[in-house]
Amino acid sequence: SLFFLPSITNLKYWGRCEPITSKTLQLLNDLSIGYPFGKGSQIFGKSHPEVLLDVRKLVKLSAVQFMLNNHTSEHFSFLGINNQSNLTDMRCRTTFYTALGRLLMVDLG
Repeated sequence: SLFFLPSITNLKYWGRCEPITSKTLQLLNDLSIGYPFGKGSQIFGKSHPEVLLDVRKLVKLSAVQFMLNNHTSEHFSFLGINNQSNLTDMRCRTTFYTALGRLLMVDLG
């Protein structure tokens, strides 16, 4: 929860500030693949079960559930498509949905 509440705030209110959005999405992406916090780690490129367990706990957080249930431009402005959309916006959307897809797959089992 410590990592996700500020992340959601960044994505909701700073969605049009590309440097903040990109770095926040990179953190979300890293966490969704089991970034080695706590006991979980990746050693020599191999995943360890503790990492997956950490991601499963992550999916249960209310902040992550909010993102899984409210992934629209109404909540996250960088997801909107308008006349001024550019390549950076598309990359941000791709990173966001890739991370959410990973979290959803963990949630589905």
